[in-house]
Amino acid sequence: MPALSVLLPVRDALPYLRPALASLRRQTFQDFEIIAVDDGSSDGSGEALEKAAARVPALHVIHTPPRGLPAALATALTHARGRWIARQDADDISHRRRFELQLEELRGSPETAVVGSRVRLFPAGEVGVGMRRWVLWHNALLAHQAMANEALIDSPLAHGSATMRRNWLERAGGWVDRGWPEDVDLWLRLIEAGARFSKRPEVLYAWRQHSRSATRRDPRYLRDRFDALRMEALERGVLARSRSLTLIGVGRSLVRWRAILATRRRVRVVEAPRPSPGLVENLRPPIVLVFGALAARERWRAAFRHCDTMAERGQFVFIA
Repeated sequence: MPALSVLLPVRDALPYLRPALASLRRQTFQDFEIIAVDDGSSDGSGEALEKAAARVPALHVIHTPPRGLPAALATALTHARGRWIARQDADDISHRRRFELQLEELRGSPETAVVGSRVRLFPAGEVGVGMRRWVLWHNALLAHQAMANEALIDSPLAHGSATMRRNWLERAGGWVDRGWPEDVDLWLRLIEAGARFSKRPEVLYAWRQHSRSATRRDPRYLRDRFDALRMEALERGVLARSRSLTLIGVGRSLVRWRAILATRRRVRVVEAPRPSPGLVENLRPPIVLVFGALAARERWRAAFRHCDTMAERGQFVFIA
């Protein structure tokens, strides 16, 4: 029985499969199996996986119709035998010590449910300005509390870099296709269930950027779908017991969220780029703050720290 199961969903990834599989085969930790789900590929990826499986006993291939990433991951999980579950995308590359170091973290921290790592984006010519900002933000979030507090901004832990305790993954319900970002959906459910996250400070995962990637083409990742996910998380969280809220922000993001929230709650809007003296003390929770810039969020956090009754994700939360 392998200790670790690596879930590898594959959809038309033929140009990238060989380096992705090679990065797994050269891992310093070797007690793992690879569950590859060919999600209806039409470019020969399925055949390439079968040829690789003939040479690599640890590689198990499952073929399905094209159903999407969440369904492919759910299928892979039902076939996995390990007590630890790792993700790997078919166009990305894992550092040779990735599993060794992530399992070291999980074994040494029984309270930790999910371990990621810092990531790099490649090739440089395909990395846009937005993704450069994202990776700087992502790589600065190492502790659980920092990731949990930023979870409604974007994915605070790169999905492909994650290694998890299977029991926590199953407790949260695994991957579910609800038409929005499946990674953030899972992270939010895990955090709400009490799971703790960690991130290795080493760069252990290389995320390939290209025009055919799901991040750029899948409608699940469009802003309106992300907003729907955020709205549901707000209603399960800070807005669960209140029919009214205070909304703070500036610009178009404030206008957008006012329109979204006003359909379900009474909204008091405060247009304020910075916390001014006396403003924070007079605010009534629940409070939703809309700031895309980390520096702005940190200014407001610093102001709320002076109020004993204001706890992040309890009385106030940040969205983007």
